[in-house]
Amino acid sequence: MNSIIITLCKRPVITIFIIYAFTLILLDAFGYFSYEKQSRLYKLTDNNTAVSVEGRVLDVPQCVKNGKRFILKTSAVNGNAVSEKIIVNSPFGYSVSYGDIINIEGKLKKPFSSAFPLVFDYQKYLARNEIYTVLDIFSFEYIESKPNIVKKLAFVFRQDITQKIDTYFKRPYSDILKSLIMGDKSTLTQDTKNSFSDSGIMHILVVSGLHVGFISIIVLFILKLTGLSLKKASLLSIPFIFFYCLATGANPPALRSAIMFSCIIFSLSLDREPLIYNSLALSALITLIFQPQQLFTASFQMSYGATIGIVRFYRDIFGLFQNVKGKILRFFCGVLSVTASAQLVLIPVCAYYFGKISIISFVTNIIVAPFTGIILYLGIIFYVLTFIFQYAAVLCSVILSLILNFILSSATFLGNLKFAVVLTAKPTVTQLLLFFLFLFCITYFKNKKRFIFSGIILALSPLYFIFPAIYEKNKIFFNIYQGNNIITLHVKNNSTNAFFLRNKSKYYDRYYIDSFKQFIAFSGIKKADITGVGFDKEKISFDLADFNINVTESTGTGILDFHFNNNLVCIDSFAEKLYIDKTEFSFKDRPSFYYDKEKKVFK
Repeated sequence: MNSIIITLCKRPVITIFIIYAFTLILLDAFGYFSYEKQSRLYKLTDNNTAVSVEGRVLDVPQCVKNGKRFILKTSAVNGNAVSEKIIVNSPFGYSVSYGDIINIEGKLKKPFSSAFPLVFDYQKYLARNEIYTVLDIFSFEYIESKPNIVKKLAFVFRQDITQKIDTYFKRPYSDILKSLIMGDKSTLTQDTKNSFSDSGIMHILVVSGLHVGFISIIVLFILKLTGLSLKKASLLSIPFIFFYCLATGANPPALRSAIMFSCIIFSLSLDREPLIYNSLALSALITLIFQPQQLFTASFQMSYGATIGIVRFYRDIFGLFQNVKGKILRFFCGVLSVTASAQLVLIPVCAYYFGKISIISFVTNIIVAPFTGIILYLGIIFYVLTFIFQYAAVLCSVILSLILNFILSSATFLGNLKFAVVLTAKPTVTQLLLFFLFLFCITYFKNKKRFIFSGIILALSPLYFIFPAIYEKNKIFFNIYQGNNIITLHVKNNSTNAFFLRNKSKYYDRYYIDSFKQFIAFSGIKKADITGVGFDKEKISFDLADFNINVTESTGTGILDFHFNNNLVCIDSFAEKLYIDKTEFSFKDRPSFYYDKEKKVFK
C-alpha cells in the first residue's frame, strides 16, 4: 500500500486525474448530470407548441431516410439566450451547410429512450455527448454563414476524399475504405457492420489511436525530409494530427488519441522521457475537463482500457514467445501479444456494454491488423495520384480493392463461425470491479502479497452471489417496463422468470420486442414463461420462438390470472393492481417492488 501512495505522490497528474474522475462519478451518482439539471430545453419537450430557435450548424449535415440531420448550437430560443446543442431533423428541401447561422421553428422532443435497462439507450448516449433534445423543422430561415475556416477546410478535404473514393471504387469497398480512412460509417450495410463486429475488428473502422499513430508517422517522415530536426518536426506534426481529426469528424476516440500523442510529443520536446501513464492521465484529464460525461461512455473506457492493457501486459505476453525464431513469425507473435494484452482488459468491458465476446478476434486481428497501415498509406498515395496521374490512381484503387476484398472476406467467414461470438449475460459493475481489482493485485504486487491480496478477492467473490440468493429466497420481485404502446411486467423469484406483455394498440412495435429480447439475453435469462395480450399471435410467436409463450386475446377487462411458483397472481392491467394471496397492491407509478411470501405484504 505504501508503494502505491509513493507512486501517486511522484505522479501528480495521475493523482489529479483519479481525484477528478472519482468526483465525476460522485456527481453522476447524485444526479448532477441529469437531463433536467444540464438542459434548459429539456422541459420544453413536454409542450405541444412550436419553438423558435436561432443557432449555428456545427457539422456537415448527414443524409438520413426522410431528409437531413445535423447538430445545431443554439444561441437563442424563443427570444431568450440559450447555448445548447440539439439534433435537428430537416427535410431535403432546405439547403443547410456547416457554419450556417439559421433561424428555425419546430417541435422539440426527447430522444428515443429504451423502455428496458441494460440495452442501448439512445437518449442516454446523446446525453453523454451533451445533447438532450431533438427538433423537427416546421419552417427555415437562412441568416448568414460563419464557419470556422480551419474546420471548414477539413470538411472540404473530407468531402473531396469521399467523392474520389466513390468515383474510383465499387461498393462495398468504397464504404469500407471511407470508414477506415475517414471514419464515415454512414453507408456501411448492417451485414458488413455485423461481420466486422462479430469477427472482433470493428475497431479498424473507427478512426482512433491506431489511425492517428499511422498518420503521425507519415507526417513526421514528410517533415523530416525537409531537413527539420526530430524535435521541430514532432512539434510541427501536432497541427496536422488535429487537422486529420477534424477531417474525420472530430470523433472522441480520434481527439483523445491526438491529445495523447501531443502530450508525448511535448514530453520529447522538453527532453524528458514520455512516461506513458502520465501521458494517458494528462490526455484523459484534458478530455474530461471539456467533456466530463465522456468518462461514462463505452468509447472512452475501451480506448484507455485497451491502451493500458497493451502498455501493462505486452512485454509479459510477448516474453512467452522469446524462443520463436524468424522475423515473420516474431512479427505475428507481436501482433498476437498486442491483441491479447488489449483483450485482457476489453473482454469484460465488451461483455458489460454489448453482451457478447468475440472469441475469433485473436485470429482476425493477426490477419487483418497489419493491413490497416498498408491501406492508410496506399489511401494517401491514391488520393495524391488522383491529382497528378489518374491511370496510376486506377491501378492503386485496384490493389486497394483486392486488399479490402480479402479483409471483408476474412471478416465475413470468421465472423460467421459458430464459435466466433459468445453471447453472455451482462456483468454488474461490482463484478467488473472485482475482476479488475483481482487483475491489479495479481500483476502489481510481488511474492507473497500478490497471492494474499488476490486470494482475499477470490475468497470474497462468492459472497456476491450467496447474499443475494439468501435475500431473494422468499421474495417475488416485480419490475414494470413502460413503452409507448406496450407495458411489460417482469415477475422473478430465485431463478424463475415470467413476463406479462400487454399491447395497448393495434400497432406491432417490433423495435420494442427486439429490445425486450435483448434485455432477456443481457439479463442471462435462458428460460421464461411469456404471456402476450393484444398481439398478433403469428408475429410475436415467431419473434419469441425460443421461449414458452402464450398469446391471448384482449378480454377488454385487462385481467389475467397465472400461477407462479405455487402462487396465484392476478393482474389487473387497466386498474394497475396486483393480487397475491388475496393481498391487493396498486403498482401505479411504481416501476419496481416485491412481495414477501412469509409476511404476505408488498414493499
